[in-house]
Amino acid sequence: EAGFLNTLLCLLWLSFVYKILRQFGGYLWRMGILRVALGFVTTLVIGPFPTLFNFLALPLIRIYVFAQSLVAESRSEPDETAAAGAASQEEPETSAVPAVHPSTAAVKVATDKDVPRNLRQRKKKETDEAKEARNKALLNGDVQAANGAEDANAKPKPVPEGLWQVVCWGNKEPVKARQAAASAMQFDILLILTKPVIPLIMLVALGQVWNGLFSSLFIGHALRKWVPQMSYEAHHLLCALFGTLHTLLGVSASKLEDYANREGSKILHLAWAWSFKDVLSVMHMCQLGAAVTAMSALGNEPSYAASFASGIALRIAVGQDAFRGLGFVHSLADYFQGTLKDLGISLDAADEVVAYSGGGIGDCGGGPFRMLFGDETYASIAATVLKTWLLLLPVLSTAQWFQRTCQAGRLLGKRWKFTRFVQRLILFLLGVLQICLFASSELNASNGALINYWLAMLFGCAGESLMSTYDIRGPVRQIIFLLLFLFM
Repeated sequence: EAGFLNTLLCLLWLSFVYKILRQFGGYLWRMGILRVALGFVTTLVIGPFPTLFNFLALPLIRIYVFAQSLVAESRSEPDETAAAGAASQEEPETSAVPAVHPSTAAVKVATDKDVPRNLRQRKKKETDEAKEARNKALLNGDVQAANGAEDANAKPKPVPEGLWQVVCWGNKEPVKARQAAASAMQFDILLILTKPVIPLIMLVALGQVWNGLFSSLFIGHALRKWVPQMSYEAHHLLCALFGTLHTLLGVSASKLEDYANREGSKILHLAWAWSFKDVLSVMHMCQLGAAVTAMSALGNEPSYAASFASGIALRIAVGQDAFRGLGFVHSLADYFQGTLKDLGISLDAADEVVAYSGGGIGDCGGGPFRMLFGDETYASIAATVLKTWLLLLPVLSTAQWFQRTCQAGRLLGKRWKFTRFVQRLILFLLGVLQICLFASSELNASNGALINYWLAMLFGCAGESLMSTYDIRGPVRQIIFLLLFLFM
């Protein structure tokens, strides 16, 4: 009987404590203190999980969508061929007897007023004001500003909500949509990419560096008015070119100032080192790909970061002994270095930054994965998994360029088609070079600084893939562009 009473009293006491705690928790919840603490914890702990899942899974989703498009394209070709053959069989046979046509004596003579309804008027050339308004509407995502545009590609479209819908997002006229997006983004691309190189050109050509504000105004006017409109493929080639030159022509502002103030014989030493500007260059590629995706309404396009990374891969390949051993390459390298010395420029530590480990060379001391896991087997598995995941988007971009090269090859002979074919072929070959070079590399080893920058840009491919699922047009793009321009 005493045990039963003790148990009953304990239950009553626990229910009383629970009631008090529940009232206190409700009070804190109404005050907002508990909600703020719970929201802070869920935001930091639980909130990143969906974004992290999208970041890791998007490369596989994009490959699957691209494979589906290839299957649909391969199925549509036999259907079109069969339809064309059936149409040719259904054509009536013409007899050898000539057809008797009625007299045209009673037919009225055609006048200027009798214009056929299917006759279309030649499209007028777009004025600079209309072009500027169209590009501004695309950059800001302003639908009302472009409602009067005749071209459907000049009208901004809202980005779909779901992740799958964004990746499957398509356009009826993809070539025109890409060109419209390239026209709107050309100034941003050129201004950010050329900003680190322009002071070096000014110093070599004029012997001094002008004020940054004055030079930016002049360069901005020149890029808007004097540079011709480039194609979508040319922008990718431009990213690959600057990926090659980014670390080759690296120079800091302090070195430029010392060189300008130095008296006597002047030699400008160019030496690249990892800095915050390299991180911003990865961010620039991510922002560029996301903006072009939103403006072109094409959700599964080749990555700009992959094109930039292919230029870095070319820079690494050129620095290897196997490539330098070729006769014409050795002569070309000597001529290039001699020309730079005549201009007063010296490339420092150019061989150290391209140090490359692979094929059992350079992995004796271990690497980051061996340091993290300790065991050689686990470290090798982790390095292989990471390398495979990083290669997914470059392989996808290379496959897309191969598909478009084949499409352009079928149209050879028409106007401007050969230029587009060559551009796509070069991008495809650069992608193949990057895949082969990265597949033979060893992540769990000691590499040069340029390999680390290459890895960061490959991670940028996944960042661009994730960022392309959001609509960054308008104020977000403007803020990112301002930060890139100020700090790069």
